[in-house]
Amino acid sequence: MVLNPRSSAADMIKAALAALAGLTVLGLFIVFLGGHDFFSDYSQYKILFRNVKDLTPGRPVKYAGLSVGKVDSITVDADNPGRIAVTINVDRDFPLYRGTTAMVTQKGLVGDNYILLELHGEAGSKLADGDSIPSGVIMSMNEVAAQMGKSVAALTPQLERAVNAFEMLFSPENMSNIGKSLKMAPEVLAETNATLVTFRNEWKNLARSGAGAMNTGSKNITVLTEELVDTLQKVESVLETVQRDMSGTLQNVSGDFSRAVDGIEGLTSDLRRNIEYDQEELEIILMNINRLSREMNRLARSLRERPWQILNPPQGAKHE
Repeated sequence: MVLNPRSSAADMIKAALAALAGLTVLGLFIVFLGGHDFFSDYSQYKILFRNVKDLTPGRPVKYAGLSVGKVDSITVDADNPGRIAVTINVDRDFPLYRGTTAMVTQKGLVGDNYILLELHGEAGSKLADGDSIPSGVIMSMNEVAAQMGKSVAALTPQLERAVNAFEMLFSPENMSNIGKSLKMAPEVLAETNATLVTFRNEWKNLARSGAGAMNTGSKNITVLTEELVDTLQKVESVLETVQRDMSGTLQNVSGDFSRAVDGIEGLTSDLRRNIEYDQEELEIILMNINRLSREMNRLARSLRERPWQILNPPQGAKHE
């Protein structure tokens, strides 16, 4: 503003006041733009991080997506230089509880970093002004991309080996051999089917022959057993008849022939013992014949159910 020499002192004062008001507004704008707020009531909390990921003072503090404060200061922790101490200002009317953790995260793919507060589990007691909030770790998009790059780099040699293996598999020589094998496949399948049909027919014939032979043998043994049983019954009836006759004869003989009777009774007892001994032998023979009949029936049933055991017996059967 160019002052007119004729201007009065009042005009000069007005100009000075206008300039001062403009500077004041500009200063307040710069202060608010820099993240400073002199008219809000905050509670301060301390957080220790290993890495703040380009976090700067004035960045927002959010709780589950809700903006609740700002970052006040970022310094190196005096007690542990390996950690970064971050002081945040949270609206005093917004309470925080124990179980809340703080993480440095990024807004979008290329956005600025900010502090995200989250409550894990049940809420504990209310945090007081000046308390510490434990920090958590969350991977940024850059870290995820770097991890994916490492994974791809680790998979590259394996992919190259797989490609080389496919190239070798589908080489002209292998493809030619595969074509020849495919041409020969129908003939091989036809021969295999014919062999299987022949084997099946022969096996059926063998099974029928074996089953018929076993049935015939079983029938013969059954007939023999029945004949032996009939013979034993006849022998027993004869012995009973002889015993009855001898007893009647001995009762009719007088006392003069008592010695002869005693001799005859001794002879009878000897004969009975011999006959009983022969009967026991016959019973043993019959038991053996019955056992043989059962074994033959079991063998016939095995041939009908599992005929392949004749051609391919178990290993234990060969040694026995």
